[in-house]
Amino acid sequence: MRRSRQALKRFREERREAVRQFVGNHWSEEGTKEKVPLNLLALYVQIVGRALVAKNPRVMLSTFDRALKPTVSAMQAWANREIERMKLADTLQRVVIDSLFSVGVCKVALATPADAGNVGWGLAAGQPFAERVDLDDFVFDVHARDFHSCSFIGHRYRVPLELVKESKLYSKARKDLAASSDPDYNVEGDERIKNLGQGDFGTGEEEFEDMVDLWEVYLPRHRVVLTLADDQLTGPSEGRKLEPLREQPWVGPYCGPYHVLAMNVVPGSAMPKAPIQDLIDLHEAANRAYRKMIRMCERTKENTFVAGGALEDGSRIQKADDGEIIRVDRPEAIKQVVSGGTAIQQVLAVATVLKDLFSFMGGNLELLGGRGPQSKTATQDTMLNQSAQAGLADMQARAIDFVAETVKSLCWYWWHDPYNVQRATHSPPGMPGMSYERRVTPEMRRRGKFEDLGVQVDPYSMQYQTPQSRLQFISQLVQQTVIPMMPLMVQQGVAFDINAYLKKIGEYADQPDLPDILTIQEPPEGAAGGGHPAEGRMPQSTERRYVRENMPGRTTQATDQDLVARMLGHDLGGDPNKEASGAPQPA
Repeated sequence: MRRSRQALKRFREERREAVRQFVGNHWSEEGTKEKVPLNLLALYVQIVGRALVAKNPRVMLSTFDRALKPTVSAMQAWANREIERMKLADTLQRVVIDSLFSVGVCKVALATPADAGNVGWGLAAGQPFAERVDLDDFVFDVHARDFHSCSFIGHRYRVPLELVKESKLYSKARKDLAASSDPDYNVEGDERIKNLGQGDFGTGEEEFEDMVDLWEVYLPRHRVVLTLADDQLTGPSEGRKLEPLREQPWVGPYCGPYHVLAMNVVPGSAMPKAPIQDLIDLHEAANRAYRKMIRMCERTKENTFVAGGALEDGSRIQKADDGEIIRVDRPEAIKQVVSGGTAIQQVLAVATVLKDLFSFMGGNLELLGGRGPQSKTATQDTMLNQSAQAGLADMQARAIDFVAETVKSLCWYWWHDPYNVQRATHSPPGMPGMSYERRVTPEMRRRGKFEDLGVQVDPYSMQYQTPQSRLQFISQLVQQTVIPMMPLMVQQGVAFDINAYLKKIGEYADQPDLPDILTIQEPPEGAAGGGHPAEGRMPQSTERRYVRENMPGRTTQATDQDLVARMLGHDLGGDPNKEASGAPQPA
């Protein structure tokens, strides 16, 4: 473990410096010392992080055992509510952001009293939980080529000392534990990332109560979880008994307690390469260029040179207001000179190219984030958006697999809970006005094996949907599917509820006055199905007229290319959307 912690030092340092650039100059005193006028890393994390996990996932359970289908259906509804109650999305989002900077780690296990104290007593001991593990506190067998082949994997956590001493889960050696400070540096010599927000005010002597650091290590081969004191790992080994404080057989799914999210796999190594590691150099270079351009703007000044014999003319010019007519005897002896910032056009061109390269390497961020049109027509923008989403698909697939594995581990604990009675409200098909409560007892769950359940995570449930997007989907469904199928729906007795449709429009469009304006009420008798057979049907002959209007648009890339070309003295002469492929690139 000591050797592995030392090998991970470089990864921790690289992540800390990337996070320092991410928080910028104004977040804390420990942020980057230089100004960050264009925080491209923050833009990348905001757009890509939200595209991976935006809200709580929904679990879908299935089974081939027909006798267990009601039980599985009730547990599915209960599990989805439990996922929302424990705010699993908050934990998953933080793990996803960790994976963009380095590696994301989530621990799923049964909570001990120490775990309950570690999260502020918001968790009951004995309950399953999902907890993010920071890279500063993470350790694994660096000799392994993959995380699934690690001989050990574990993490450090900080808990109240009194809680550990009073718990009989640990050996008698717990009585010898002493309070420890929360150091600013790891024993390997690298600075801990917590200092970026705490600074000199986060020392252990100022904590609310005495705390102690413990290490929890999982041995997959032996399926055993060991709890070690921090000084057993960081202190000298000579003359010291290294028995663990606790040795507990692993109780949980076969995959173990730790779930790792790796965005880019490196051949021959378990430690992945993060996307931001490919973008940090462009971010720093672009900000150096923008800082240089700002300094040149500050140095730029405009002065009026006046010859010795025209001092009175210069004095009158200096005292004159804007737009005032003044007498000048020797206009040829007066000259305006601009000094400083002579190369600002070239610097701006370089900074613009670096910004566009960052967007390109990040997967077309402007299109993914909806920051402006990328083509001349909406159809082309739609095609480009699909291509950009395809570039993001690999990261989304990895995130979905990670979330599925995490949720499946939680479902394993919920299925094997010997005391919990899961309750869910169920409405019979075709009878929405009736409902009853389903109960899933431990005895009912014991009738089937968890391995026989098909646990799946709905990937679309993790993507954020605005009310406007929901309204657009419903409108398209009505126009493209419901209205063309209206004759067939009338024949089969399916009615289109206009009242419910208009209520949804008012709800999603945030227009509560819409029901009053349209006077939504129950339809009169006979209007639903007793009217004329031709009612509700479309005319036999219809005519559609398509009008296509071509309007030029200004894309961000074309504007930037036009700006670069003009700054370098190459006039494109015409449409600003014309590609600047003929302009030479800055060195």
